[in-house]
Amino acid sequence: MNRTRVSQLALWGAVGLVADLGVHILLERSGAALPQVPWPAIVGMVALSLVLLLLGWPIKQWRDGDRETEIDPVKAARVAMLAKAAALAGAVLTGWYAGASVYLLASASGVRAGEGLGMLAAVGAAALLMMTGLIVESFCSLPPGGPRSGGPDDRPHTDPPEVPA
Repeated sequence: MNRTRVSQLALWGAVGLVADLGVHILLERSGAALPQVPWPAIVGMVALSLVLLLLGWPIKQWRDGDRETEIDPVKAARVAMLAKAAALAGAVLTGWYAGASVYLLASASGVRAGEGLGMLAAVGAAALLMMTGLIVESFCSLPPGGPRSGGPDDRPHTDPPEVPA
């Protein structure tokens, strides 16, 4: 599995931002009510961040040399996939809630400023989820030449042969 790149996160964040701005514009033009601040989602994203950190911490300790308990490689792979999914979902949701916040703060001459500031809490929770996903994903990666990597970096590194003059 490839590491999540910042460009991927930026792309998905931009998709979330544009999608949310479009949804808010369409809802307001149709006369429908705009979404309220998603407090349960904020709590859920923070809770998921904490759970993900708790799942990844034993893997980090094992990777850093504390080998008292054996880590199941399948469990580690699942935690890595969950971390990647959390990072990508956090990027989309950061963009989504940032779009809602911008729309609410910029429209109606500040009448919706309270709701826009509440949406900033959702932006923070989504960004926390994204950063936690990236951190835990780094916990689940083995350093080059590390234990069980079995890759080409396990070979001893030698200097290149000298070229005769």
